[in-house]
Amino acid sequence: MEGRDAHSPAAEVVDRLWRAYVPFQRGRNTDHDLTAMLVILVLARFIDSVNDPGDELVKRWSRAVAEARIGYPPLRDLNDALFIASRQDRFPVLAPWNPESVFADKDAENLPWVAAFLVALQQPPTAVEAGFEEVTDLLLERYVAESTAQTGEYYTPRTLTRLLAECLSPQPGDRVVDPACGTGGVLAAAARHIAQQGHVGGASFEGYALDHRNHHLAMLNLALHGIDRPLVRASEPGALFRNPGNGMAELVLCNPPFNQRVQGLEHLDWPFGPPPESNANFAWIQLAWRRLSKKGKAALIMPSGAASARGRAAEIRKAILTEGALLAVVALPAGLFSHTTVPVHLWLLARDKARHVPAGETESVLFIDASQLGTQAPRRACELFPADRDRISGRFHAWLRSPGETPDEPGFSCSVSYDEILENEGCPLDPRLYVTPAREQPTAALDTRHLLDHLVHCAESTAGKTAHLCKSFDRSERVARGETEAPRVPLRHLLEGTAEGLLEAPGLLLAGPSGSLIRADHYVDIGGVPVVMPKDLTGSGFSTANIRYISERQAMGLERFRLRPGDVVLARRGELGRAAVVREEQNGWVCGTGCFLLRPPAGLDADYFAAYLRGTEARTWLEAHSTGSMKMKTISLDMLRKLPVVLPSLATQQAIADTMKRLDEHERLLREQLALTQRIRHDALDGGIVPTP
Repeated sequence: MEGRDAHSPAAEVVDRLWRAYVPFQRGRNTDHDLTAMLVILVLARFIDSVNDPGDELVKRWSRAVAEARIGYPPLRDLNDALFIASRQDRFPVLAPWNPESVFADKDAENLPWVAAFLVALQQPPTAVEAGFEEVTDLLLERYVAESTAQTGEYYTPRTLTRLLAECLSPQPGDRVVDPACGTGGVLAAAARHIAQQGHVGGASFEGYALDHRNHHLAMLNLALHGIDRPLVRASEPGALFRNPGNGMAELVLCNPPFNQRVQGLEHLDWPFGPPPESNANFAWIQLAWRRLSKKGKAALIMPSGAASARGRAAEIRKAILTEGALLAVVALPAGLFSHTTVPVHLWLLARDKARHVPAGETESVLFIDASQLGTQAPRRACELFPADRDRISGRFHAWLRSPGETPDEPGFSCSVSYDEILENEGCPLDPRLYVTPAREQPTAALDTRHLLDHLVHCAESTAGKTAHLCKSFDRSERVARGETEAPRVPLRHLLEGTAEGLLEAPGLLLAGPSGSLIRADHYVDIGGVPVVMPKDLTGSGFSTANIRYISERQAMGLERFRLRPGDVVLARRGELGRAAVVREEQNGWVCGTGCFLLRPPAGLDADYFAAYLRGTEARTWLEAHSTGSMKMKTISLDMLRKLPVVLPSLATQQAIADTMKRLDEHERLLREQLALTQRIRHDALDGGIVPTP
């Protein structure tokens, strides 16, 4: 979430809606919840435009709200209100789908959260005051990050959708197409960009959802962004490639599936050559180009490997280049997606390059290496903030105006002639091959001031966290004083449910898969499912810096080793006592060979147990009962079961866990301050405050 969004009225609305929804997530099928949420928002937005309080639609809505406030399920009146609204000409969602079917034949057990959600929607600030567009964007982002359900196709984060829109700069009246639209985020970003310059109603939007569950989600999302009756169809890649449509679009923006296998591609008519059957990346690029009008431009997210793949892919890259279809390639930072750390590139194309750059300057390509831009907070995807996006899109637009007069920027961008690119075998298009590294230069005083401002912000944040930490310590002490001496219970008894208070809720402890189940040749370089090894366990979580991956297909055969939120992963070798609690971000990862997987019983708090393992008593016991050398200690599964666990009441466990988590966060903030201080000291003596020749 962008920094300014965190405290915006829209963020407040979404946080309130999410808190109303979360208690009803578990123990039921939530696949249709997001659709129902967006239908409610569409209806609320539509009713806000109805000025007559005596209108039957308004009466139905008001009755549904009144029912929700007293805890009565409002589904029937919501369904009636939708029935009335959807038959009005101004209703923004296109037939033949009837949105009221979301609530028809449903009861409170299917959608138990609707009453609480509806009540939360009425509280100030309202979605009307915050802006339905921003509320919708943040709600989708929150749902993808924290929901137990899936949205089908991978979600494209807003930081990327906005970059695509800012690079192509859609205008009122443009026809905008996304052939793999998912939940409609890219088209919504284009609509937002147009709305900032004029009325969005003059443009047309066309999308194709490859996962049929997203067909309705995309229509609702676009309707909430002011697009009346958007054209969204369900489709599949083969059908799109066989019937690419006409070249009438001013803009094509797309984040297609990566490295997808689609059969029968070689028999189709391709403008730059048939793509390999094993990989449809270049089929998507050519589809986007064919959809463009003579003055059209396209922006596609591609895996970085597409820029250097050999064989038929290299031949297609050469044809794209020599035919004048390529404007620019941008290398983006890793970690932009929550589901993968694979770095991606942004490809910018034109149907007719001569319409976008001055005459005589068409035979060059702009390369931008933005891989070092972006900000990554702990446990969050990397984000390109507005300044980062402005730097990328600003350089691209300046280059379009005059490639020859746009100076190269070491470490960031350069303009490269066709001849220079073609000199390299395979016509590689990775910006890092062409952008020269930045020279080490003294840091300017302005940069030092920026670091100082950041240090002040960190110090203020740390001060606030310190106050919360003190309160947490006080709470832990009060709980502990009111409790008798806690027993030490063998871990085995906790797992078997024979410890007092745990009779009906046994747990699970198992060692990670053997080496024969995950062999060296099972690991993949691109995408896949992370496999947690001891090196990936940090003091308070998981590190993805050097984590390795296996394919989803391989992971399906290791179902019993897949992680769930609330599990604890323990190191079985090396530095014993390392442990981390699985959050939603690690849901579905695989416990690796060098680790144990613990699924705690209901009476054992996962965060408390992880903190206990990191403590002196548990570490001393583990080392005393380990085998192996001093450098590589190992604990067996049988011995781990004998580990004595100090077991206070659940309330005390939770209080201790809260304190330890706050200590971890406090330590992180202090380390960040120390690193900033050291950098400021270095830069201050290197041009920040000391004059340099």
